[in-house]
Amino acid sequence: MEKCGICDRESNAFHYGAFCCNACKMFFRRVISYKSPLKACPFKEDCFDGPNKKFECRLCRFQKCVTAGMIHNQENITLSSTLQQLSQLEFNKRQILEHYQPLKEITFEEATDVGPVQFILKTSGQVFDCPGWERMHQIATIDYLKKLNFSRMMTAADLKAFLKSSFMNCAILSLSMHEYSSKFGILQFPGGVDVIPRELDKILAFKPELVIGIKCRLIGRLAELQVTNEEFFLLSMIFLCNPAVADISKSGAVLLSSYQQLYSNLLLKYCQTTYQHLAPTRFTDLLSLSHVVAKTKQDIASIVFLLKFYRPDFEFKEILKGSSEYLLGN
Repeated sequence: MEKCGICDRESNAFHYGAFCCNACKMFFRRVISYKSPLKACPFKEDCFDGPNKKFECRLCRFQKCVTAGMIHNQENITLSSTLQQLSQLEFNKRQILEHYQPLKEITFEEATDVGPVQFILKTSGQVFDCPGWERMHQIATIDYLKKLNFSRMMTAADLKAFLKSSFMNCAILSLSMHEYSSKFGILQFPGGVDVIPRELDKILAFKPELVIGIKCRLIGRLAELQVTNEEFFLLSMIFLCNPAVADISKSGAVLLSSYQQLYSNLLLKYCQTTYQHLAPTRFTDLLSLSHVVAKTKQDIASIVFLLKFYRPDFEFKEILKGSSEYLLGN
């Protein structure tokens, strides 16, 4: 008889993608339905590594579930259902970005807390400048990340680390894909607002390659590859689920790694269905976009540094203050 991959009890049952006993199946089901994150392990996150299991530690037991291969809705995950879900999340994010604003001003630390961001409809005729759109884009992106199904399985500390590490790459790829899909050749905010603050116009006149890189590099590569919406949805998840997150726990890294593998498998399946024998090449080309996103993020960090250096009087407000400090420090 097989053993449960979590607690080592005898069990032939197969649930959520792994051999596990009924007790561990029910435990996993409860955890993924929690609305609040798991509490941190009071020990060394090894409560389920040895023969003497500490069943009172939910975090380590859940980590063992994930390591054993258990994935939320493993039995029901299909390419079509996943794409439909991700498409709806992306649509909702865009609606919030264009039609809503936060109920109150929030800091970067507040935005990356566990609680949801509260939004209200924008007032009629309200217009944002570059910093206003950047602030709104960051908040809408962080709100979107909190709604991903694996986010609520993290501890509060892991969620904060994940949000801080991931929001910029997510925002860059999402905005670039939207502009590419809208047949625009440069990165810009809604209404054609420039993504680079006008305070940098004179400074960046001597660094045109930096401006061109930020505004055109990623969109150009998306156009060159003719990336589809389906590929974008899955790529976003693969890039987001990078387990190499600063200050994340072992359990958080295991969770991200498991979901990254899941979305990688789905993207490969999409490529095989769409491109047949060219699937491996297409899959590799799509993954190479991560380097373009990373370079764009690096150039944005250079822009922030130049703004702080040449315009020390320029004040970043609310969320932008904390996010810019995090960007320069990591």
